[in-house]
Amino acid sequence: MVTKFSCKANSGKYRVTGYDQYDYSSYYINEFSYIWQALFVLWIKSLKANAEPAYFSDIYFIYNDNEKALYKGTFADGIVKL
Repeated sequence: MVTKFSCKANSGKYRVTGYDQYDYSSYYINEFSYIWQALFVLWIKSLKANAEPAYFSDIYFIYNDNEKALYKGTFADGIVKL
């Protein structure tokens, strides 16, 4: 079953999502009230490779309530402000 979700966070919150490069699907991780909470989860997720080769690991994003991507996290590149 495929679950559709929006990248747009609820008002005043920050949504963390992931993108699986093997099956080309996005998935919801969690939503937070503070950006530092979302950045912490992004950092933790980006620390460990979950694919072989490692550069093919999942890509993680933080979105705001305007559906704008604020940060991107990957194993290969770490966290980048967009």
